[in-house]
Amino acid sequence: MPSDMQQLTAKAKPFQNSLSALAQVAMREAGADGYAFFQRNAEAPRFLRPDAGGSVITEDLFVNPLVVIYPLREDGLLAFAFRDDVRLREARPKLDRIAGTIEAVWQAAHTVEEYSQLANYVADLETSLMDAKIADRTLGLLLTRGQDPIEAITRHVEGVLRETSTRRTLQQISQELEEEVEERRLVGRAKAILQKSQKMSEEEAHAHIRVVSRKSRRRLKDVALEVIEQNSEGEPCTTK
Repeated sequence: MPSDMQQLTAKAKPFQNSLSALAQVAMREAGADGYAFFQRNAEAPRFLRPDAGGSVITEDLFVNPLVVIYPLREDGLLAFAFRDDVRLREARPKLDRIAGTIEAVWQAAHTVEEYSQLANYVADLETSLMDAKIADRTLGLLLTRGQDPIEAITRHVEGVLRETSTRRTLQQISQELEEEVEERRLVGRAKAILQKSQKMSEEEAHAHIRVVSRKSRRRLKDVALEVIEQNSEGEPCTTK
């Protein structure tokens, strides 16, 4: 039988990295012994554990007095485990604050699914529109007597199937997002290098890259690449 993790890996939840990172911070700051996300399995009326850290939290969490549970919409749960009830009571205010943030990210994951459904709906509508244009024009020419419809039909179909403004817009958006994602990935790597090599905080590393970018009039991506390349060559990070 596949494990709970294996059952959910194929359809990993959007924002999984963010959810894990937030839960790890919450566990550390609250002094919890472990955390776990539980997601309702669509094929069966039970919760599976797609992500966890620290001590293992199992499905008996509902009867464990040392586990704090936060519902995430109707399809998820977030649990934190503690070694003793005193520490649990002390940590509860911190967990309550960050649980709202985690739930907002969980909700954002559902928004991503709505984006996907909307994109599919737009594609279906555009396909239906193109199909109607071709069929209506072709049938209209077919009913016109004394006229050879082949040339007219060919030109019409070529025009309808030409790249649409909707597709061009989506391609432009996807390209811009790809570039932003790549820049974010590189900046993240560069910040980690600066934090380790220069003993900067995350905020200091981020500010440093932005200042260098502004002063040198280079993109954040290019500054980050320079930091990464210097690190790979074993040179001190002296980006200016």
